[in-house]
Amino acid sequence: MKNFLLLLVIITIFSCQKEVKPSFVIFSGFIENSNTNIAKISGNGFEQLIEITDNGSFYDTLKINKEGYYVLRIGRESTSIYLIKGKNIKLTLNAKEFDESLLYSGDIAGENNYLAAKYLLSEKELSFDKVYSLPEDEFIIELNKINTSYSDLLNSSKGMSESFMVNETKELEYVHINNIENYEEYYQYFTKDTSFKASKSLYNSYKEFNFADNYAFENSSAYKNLLESHYTRIAKDFSRNSDKDMALAYLETVDHKFPNGAIKDELMFNYLRFGMKANNALEDVYNLYKISNQNDENLSKVTNSYKTLTNLTPGKTSPSFNYENFKGGKTSLEDLKGKVVYIDLWATWCGPCLREIPALKILETDYHDKNIAFVSLSIDEVKDYDKWRTMIIEKKLKGIQLMADNNWKSKFVTDYGIKGIPRFIIIDIDGRIVSSDAPRPSNSEIRILFDELL
Repeated sequence: MKNFLLLLVIITIFSCQKEVKPSFVIFSGFIENSNTNIAKISGNGFEQLIEITDNGSFYDTLKINKEGYYVLRIGRESTSIYLIKGKNIKLTLNAKEFDESLLYSGDIAGENNYLAAKYLLSEKELSFDKVYSLPEDEFIIELNKINTSYSDLLNSSKGMSESFMVNETKELEYVHINNIENYEEYYQYFTKDTSFKASKSLYNSYKEFNFADNYAFENSSAYKNLLESHYTRIAKDFSRNSDKDMALAYLETVDHKFPNGAIKDELMFNYLRFGMKANNALEDVYNLYKISNQNDENLSKVTNSYKTLTNLTPGKTSPSFNYENFKGGKTSLEDLKGKVVYIDLWATWCGPCLREIPALKILETDYHDKNIAFVSLSIDEVKDYDKWRTMIIEKKLKGIQLMADNNWKSKFVTDYGIKGIPRFIIIDIDGRIVSSDAPRPSNSEIRILFDELL
């Protein structure tokens, strides 16, 4: 009897234990014609490398943090992937036809085959520049057409969980609204009409949308992108109407909307990664972030950027360079003393850099008889040295063509705190900084600056 009672106790203990749900995803598959032995899954604070065997197969356990969208990267190719704890998924693909050959099987095949089809559908859209160059009424028609095509694909796809359908419906909404939020800026960029202003009615279709959803912010990168676009647009209007520095206008806008919390800090921090400038507002921008900040790690990074930028304000002596000249030998900043120097930091792989070349050529032609030295400084890697030289010849690039000695880690690049290209710098005849983040050649404001200096 005693043994029987003991058995009953043991059974009771085990039956009362909370069911432990798996916290991992089994991910396996086969990659034909793979040119790498490593794949990477990342997203939602998670990152894991997956070994690909010599025959192209792989198998791994992914202990993800939460259900949601992740990125799978294999070599230089990448794709969205949706993962759910406790599920298994198998992938087969041909690396030579990456997007066209993605095929999933397993528990979450429906979700991921939909994402693969969604990408292929995006390739059939009118090109990005053409969509954003359309007049406002035509832009809305085209955008609605695109949004409907994605919604139709989602609703016609089979084998997907209800939670995924709900999430993806929201994702499509976030992307659609984000496209509208960016219309004015992109229209100005692609048409070169910097005076263009979108109508206020453009934003009426989502005026009741929640731009302060903490859950969405934590779980959707598309929602984060939307918030950044939304508050940037509002801050631009604020800056334009008040003649206030853009970074300061953005921080004040976010500070007003979010008195505290993670959204506020992340929006501010993400903007200042690239938006904090070495200008007269630098001190105010830094101080506002410092008193608003709730993340010590982010504050440390912004403080380091601030310290770099304090040495780059107008009137400070510019950091120097002495780099290889395409025509032979080396050229230093000191060699150009007595001239206004307009520096273009670029690379052969940088699309936005290449799009500035036609405008730069026109600018060089229009000011060829003026006291300006046009310097194009490539931060290409050593392996792309021949590509750099070939591009200069094929595109008939003018000006002084230099190549930095250690790409992103070159001293001139790090001294200027450069994190993205293209980047343009103006230095006066005495080697002092006029602007550490000058207008691009395609921006009419560059001519105003030149004319003031000459």
